[in-house]
Amino acid sequence: MSDKKDEKKTLSRRGALGAAAGAAASLPLLAQAQPAQAPAPGRGAAAPAAGRGGGGRGAPQGGTGPIRVLFISKYHQFDREGLATTLDALGTDISWTHVEHPAAEAFYDPAVAANYDVFLFYDAFAGREVRRRPDGSTETIYNPPSAKTQANLKALMQAGNKGFVFFHHAIASWCHAWPAGINGSNAYVEVMGAAADWGTPIKNIRGVDYPPSGALGGTNQRITVVDKSHPITAGVEDFDIVDEAYLCPIFEDSVHPLLRTNFVPVDTAFPARPQVKGHPAGSNLTGWYKAAERSPVVYIQHGHDIRAWENPAFRRLMLNSIKWAASPESKTWARANEKRIFR
Repeated sequence: MSDKKDEKKTLSRRGALGAAAGAAASLPLLAQAQPAQAPAPGRGAAAPAAGRGGGGRGAPQGGTGPIRVLFISKYHQFDREGLATTLDALGTDISWTHVEHPAAEAFYDPAVAANYDVFLFYDAFAGREVRRRPDGSTETIYNPPSAKTQANLKALMQAGNKGFVFFHHAIASWCHAWPAGINGSNAYVEVMGAAADWGTPIKNIRGVDYPPSGALGGTNQRITVVDKSHPITAGVEDFDIVDEAYLCPIFEDSVHPLLRTNFVPVDTAFPARPQVKGHPAGSNLTGWYKAAERSPVVYIQHGHDIRAWENPAFRRLMLNSIKWAASPESKTWARANEKRIFR
């Protein structure tokens, strides 16, 4: 899982949209978040000149559906056009808008978030900064979220009227620098139910220090649906997928399992990553749901690239996850199963 080229973005229409979102951080976010007229079916708003877009302003970037999704990314390279096409393919159920960090964090403000139903996270390494020393070498710094970002996310999740869906490398966000929650462990990690970083050891995850996580791309996997009664897995049978597999800490005690892979996550399964040596054997969970504060949370580990995105089972899981997270039923469930996390 390489992130060295994450700033070299394809200058397609969708590729430029996220970059513009970063600049949008200096604009009035309440104005950015105003809903717009539905675009033409399938491809979202008309492409502005030279591929430039608003990344959170104006018309939704894709879809025509009533569920309003805020898609959040940054810090990890991905095929923007391919994933945008996948989101468009979710049909008439959702409309989606893309915004990148750091502008994305302004949308945690409950007043700004009012125009969205579901937060969809595909970010990684939020807060990371690579600094160049005077001698030309570099150092990586993990900056903590601002006090305002912390307070807004806490308020948003305690309100319990939004859904949160994380997928794939989103479990690598804020895993070093978000302050501890009420159980003494990283509160953002507790929201997701897992943590990963493929280049840096992770410290004090429930009192345990871990070596860098394992990642093995292009892995043939057989996925078993372990809970076929939940709306997230409706219409999904056991399936095969070619996707990146992980080895990282997962808190099975705090989640409701949905999916398991036949890939065995142990350090010897990652021969090209010697830094993983000594990592405890991991869980083979690849999908779950949980409550964080009073909000419903879903995590789907799949979704590295187009091979996964075009898989019908993956698309069904993504759509089901968004629909469930947006539903009144998920909010009722989360409130009934409230889980205090933030201090």
